[in-house]
Amino acid sequence: MALLFSTAQRSSEILRATRAGTLRKLASKIYTDDLRSPPEDILRRHRLEIVAHFYPGAVISHRSALEGNVSPAGKLHLTLPQAVAPVRELPGLEIRLWRGPAPHADDIRTPVLDDGSAIFTASQPRALLENLQIARAHGEDEAKTLSSEALEAWLDRHLRIHGLGWLTEIRDKAAILSSQFGWTREQQRLHALVESLHGRASSYRLVTDVARARATGQPFDPERMRLFSRLHARLAAESFVELPRPPAPEFDNRAFWESYFSNFIEGTKFTVDEARVIVYDQGPTKAVEQKRPEDAHDVRETYRLIVDPNLSPEVPRDPAQFLELLKRRHARMMASRLTVEPGVFKKTNNEIGSRVFVAPDLVTATLTRAWPAIYDLRSATARALYALFLIAEVHPFNDGNGRISRFAMNAELEAAGHARLIVPTSLRTDYLTVLEALTLRGDPDPFVAFAHKLTDINRRMPFATFEESHTHFRKTGALDESSSGFGLINFLKENA
Repeated sequence: MALLFSTAQRSSEILRATRAGTLRKLASKIYTDDLRSPPEDILRRHRLEIVAHFYPGAVISHRSALEGNVSPAGKLHLTLPQAVAPVRELPGLEIRLWRGPAPHADDIRTPVLDDGSAIFTASQPRALLENLQIARAHGEDEAKTLSSEALEAWLDRHLRIHGLGWLTEIRDKAAILSSQFGWTREQQRLHALVESLHGRASSYRLVTDVARARATGQPFDPERMRLFSRLHARLAAESFVELPRPPAPEFDNRAFWESYFSNFIEGTKFTVDEARVIVYDQGPTKAVEQKRPEDAHDVRETYRLIVDPNLSPEVPRDPAQFLELLKRRHARMMASRLTVEPGVFKKTNNEIGSRVFVAPDLVTATLTRAWPAIYDLRSATARALYALFLIAEVHPFNDGNGRISRFAMNAELEAAGHARLIVPTSLRTDYLTVLEALTLRGDPDPFVAFAHKLTDINRRMPFATFEESHTHFRKTGALDESSSGFGLINFLKENA
């Protein structure tokens, strides 16, 4: 699909093609050979070509430079050093033109057309100064600058990526730029805004919760908070089958299998017989433990946590106890892995595949803000699932987060008098896939579907004796890493 601009040299050619039906007119002097797509879609998609043709050398400025797209009202803001008509209206796109400084050395040049015509995008320091100009919209019109709320959200998003040092660097560059452009007032406002975000005395009044939290030294992840709210609402509307507390004689056998499967999911792989030696053999020179002492410790300590009556069913009363309990459990579980700093929140971020977790400086406040919502969920299973995803999504520690999140899930169930849930190896792929779907797509439905199937599978698990459990898991393929689970992978592909 091509966009064509009518010129004196091409007008006859374009007219003939239009009459022949191979081109159609979209707007004054703008044509296309796409005869089907809506004109507004074509014009928005090719907005840079349009700008480069009619306003070569223009600077994408003000809110458009920060949004990186057409504004919600369908406007694209440009700056030119010469006076031109202030508006070009096209179907689905309004180009607003403002008189201002020519492109600066730090503005980003983008070649667009084959003839070398290019446009520029205002650098971040310039765009921030532009968005701190006085700009009053008339009536229902849209201002050329971002609102204070949107600007603070934009800044916080970049601060989460780059840190406070980035903002100081932006301010320093803006100071040089403002002296060249004569933008003294804009630089004063930017300086005050930066001081306010650093938590220092300032004339700038922050208007958003996320910015005020950062200024008080308690920054959180607002995007994750929205994700947790979405999951919370979905869990609140769902009904779950909750399995009754199992007979006391089954408890130890269940604890072994929960520990075994929970570690296998995280890559701590032993045979069942090796795991039984690790958990139950008190001999100080076990061969299997000598070969892999840290992995063996993970399996044994997970088991010991599950059977510990003081830690296993404990649920926190408030956010402070929640944080303390997380650290205490992690310190026990990871005691032999000093390199992962047992019981200490991470100092560098972690990721799994395409999932990048909450930044270290946002962990404490994000957990603290998100946890109280759990008390509004009436179902123990809903609370358990919320705790599982909250901890897995924040990923507060360097390692061991999956085991800690599943432990928290089961603590909620045990405290409510229900059976703890075991995620067998055969469901590992589905389990990780539904977590990823919730992270990346914000879709809680596969996660809820997984929970129902997990409950059903656990309902069928026998735990009267170890032999009975082992036989059942072998027959059903629960120990099989290559199992396709119950089809959630295909479900997600079909609904992508």
